[in-house]
Amino acid sequence: MDRSINVFQNNAPDLSVEGMLLDIDKFSVHDGPGIRTTIFLKGCPLSCVWCHSPESQSVKSEIIYQNERCTGCWLCLGVCPEKALSKSDNIDQSIVVLNRDSCTACGLCLEVCFPKALRSAGRITTVAEVISIIEKDKLFFQSSGGGMTLSGGEPARQAEFSYNLLLACQDLGIHTALETTGYARWQVISALAEVTDLLLYDVKFINSRNHRELTGVPNQMILKNLELLVKEGHEVQVRVPCIPGINDSAQQLEDIAATVADMGVANIVLLPYNSAAGAKYEWIDKEYGLAQRDSQDEKYMLSLSDICHAKGLKVTVGG
Repeated sequence: MDRSINVFQNNAPDLSVEGMLLDIDKFSVHDGPGIRTTIFLKGCPLSCVWCHSPESQSVKSEIIYQNERCTGCWLCLGVCPEKALSKSDNIDQSIVVLNRDSCTACGLCLEVCFPKALRSAGRITTVAEVISIIEKDKLFFQSSGGGMTLSGGEPARQAEFSYNLLLACQDLGIHTALETTGYARWQVISALAEVTDLLLYDVKFINSRNHRELTGVPNQMILKNLELLVKEGHEVQVRVPCIPGINDSAQQLEDIAATVADMGVANIVLLPYNSAAGAKYEWIDKEYGLAQRDSQDEKYMLSLSDICHAKGLKVTVGG
């Protein structure tokens, strides 16, 4: 969506720009300072094996099916024009079967699914619509030092929408934070940083081979963008999702801490693993590769924190 770099040079936000919205989380306290309204967009160039929001990876709208909510009313079967829904042969597994190869995500089934077993992940919205929602929380932002956080997916994947939303918030005096993987052209990352007060920047590995194997992309561009952002004086908080047996060894955290400290990063957040993601994979008929893993205990996370402290970093454990 970054058709031309000119879209990042507006003097005023274009409120008509459209984007694919995933969700809006009000009164969030883990996505930056104070009380925040977090806007989640669809689409991510990474495919991390531990992804906590697999429904955010595709930039297209898709249907979520939670079979435990299904009551077996069968109304959805009658309205699906593609006949993508059918009765299950095994009622212990699910009551309705969704054929995703046939499904066009038209949404007609959602209109008759009163228990909300079928829901949509992703809808087209405009900057104006999202801003109208964010503005309602302005008093909470002012009293708590909060603001709006733009997350994903990866907001840089919808760069034009993200830029105009961030710019609109700043014009209204609302603090902006951007949660990013950093995997985008420098021109895009740099432009988004110019309308962002705080960058929440994911660093998952220093070893590029490990990064490619477990996220689907290399990390040279991610680390280079981080280095440039710090050099330009942007406020950056590095965030490390600590995944058991994947990137949470003492050596891996020492490598991350040493690398970002050498770049001039001052703050790092260590995020313990959240095992609740597994259910979301079932909703979109994907297999979760990290089943049966537990979150790290407090003692272990403190040991990782000590490693980062030793490199001169200010450390926060948890959001």
